[in-house]
Amino acid sequence: MVSENADITNEEFLEKFSNVNDEDEEAGFIYILKSKSDKQEIKEISNLFKIGFSKVSVEERIKNAPQEPTYLMADVKIVMAYKCYNMNTHKLEQLVHGFFGRSCLNIDVFDINGNRHTPREWFIAPLHVIEQAIHYIIAGAIVKYRYDDVTEEIVER
Repeated sequence: MVSENADITNEEFLEKFSNVNDEDEEAGFIYILKSKSDKQEIKEISNLFKIGFSKVSVEERIKNAPQEPTYLMADVKIVMAYKCYNMNTHKLEQLVHGFFGRSCLNIDVFDINGNRHTPREWFIAPLHVIEQAIHYIIAGAIVKYRYDDVTEEIVER
């Protein structure tokens, strides 16, 4: 027997147990993207993700991705997007970037005018590890951990 619609139940759960209310201030989005580049040197890198933030919707932010060096001059796929409240989203992005700093992609990309750019927001790390790091940062526990770019795991310091 079905007693309630799952969508309605999920909405009620979020309303009752979410910490977000009318007084909370939307701070933007933290997002994780995957490149759709057809360039071999990019396609062959597994676990390559862009971690960024935006004040506008992620869809709006990436609409010109093929013309922007920060997106490796290619379309991207939204893997995850976190809507953030009551926080400095840019600071969260910086903390994530710092945590994965040793695994930052080191590549030069050339724009349509031939100008060289070195995007600094692409990291080589498994998605579940990136998610784990974001949760550790939000919980204030990230100082107990570091990212091991050889084993591609978060380990205790």
